[in-house]
Amino acid sequence: MFESIRCIEQEQGIWRVEIGNPPLNLLTQAVRKELGDAFAWLDGNERVRVVVFGSPGNFCAGADLKEFPLRFDADVARAHGENGQRMVFNLAAMRKPVIAAIHGNCMGGGYELALACGFRIASSRARLALPEIKRGVWPGTGGIHLLERLVGPSVARRMLMTGDVFDAQAALQKGLVDEVVEEEALDEHVMRFARELANRPPSCIRSISMLLDHDFLNGFRRYLAYELELFVQAYQHPAAREGNQAFFEKRAPQW
Repeated sequence: MFESIRCIEQEQGIWRVEIGNPPLNLLTQAVRKELGDAFAWLDGNERVRVVVFGSPGNFCAGADLKEFPLRFDADVARAHGENGQRMVFNLAAMRKPVIAAIHGNCMGGGYELALACGFRIASSRARLALPEIKRGVWPGTGGIHLLERLVGPSVARRMLMTGDVFDAQAALQKGLVDEVVEEEALDEHVMRFARELANRPPSCIRSISMLLDHDFLNGFRRYLAYELELFVQAYQHPAAREGNQAFFEKRAPQW
């Protein structure tokens, strides 16, 4: 069904989604497209009660920067932005519980995906960041709005404007994740929680999700339209070109 991701029924009613781009599980345009398709399919499938989203080794270390030229033209930037936004919106809009099982690196677009999940449970070895500002850009897949919703503007502003990396305990302290579990116990801990949710009446889960997210999703649609225009502009700016070039040349950018 998919080539760049894995989407399987792990137990009755519990489905698992993994990115199949090891070792860092980077987001390519193909991965984004298939994730968007998978989230829509899972939401519409009555056999699905709970989704566990997580990849072994690393949850997702962000975008595959090899797909980012030194300067996007406007049409290419818009195509990248629209594909990523569709992926994240389909995840955030799911009316079924989605648990992010966070192993290893959860960076950039990877953490934006985790933010769009209903629950975030991290391994004790997890590392989280939104480091885009260090490349002269910012999280362009709904992450700014999702982060502010989770932790409030003060914590969000600090994380976004510094690009700092948080270990699992610091992330828990800041509210960036819900729980931290020892690495070896993470998957079974997540499955126990998934089974608990799968045993609740699906009609109630659906209604609760719709009521919790109704106002947010209406606003999120408007936010994404505004974000897309700024995203296109960002990749015409010299800062994006310099940040990306410095990344590949392994040097400090000159702003």
